[in-house]
Amino acid sequence: MSDLDERFPALWHLMGAYLHQDYDLTGTIDENIDRFVTETPDLAPKLPAEVEEALLELTTEEELDAFVDALGCQVLPPDNLSHREWLTGIAARVRRDT
Repeated sequence: MSDLDERFPALWHLMGAYLHQDYDLTGTIDENIDRFVTETPDLAPKLPAEVEEALLELTTEEELDAFVDALGCQVLPPDNLSHREWLTGIAARVRRDT
């Protein structure tokens, strides 16, 4: 997974820059996703397609957990969601807001 920043630039940026271990210093998970959309208008529209691609390739919860970890995400999916459910929700939110 060494080429993640090239294959999934929007996800890589969202996870590493907005959902890192100190994300809560700048807001909630949802607020940080909103900041990503606002602050990176060039990347945000690409995110839903990247999520779809990742979900097609990675079929187990363990694979998705390792994937978001490799992207730099330090946040667990909220509300007892699976990684698949969480990523699907993030994609829908970003699609709606871009």
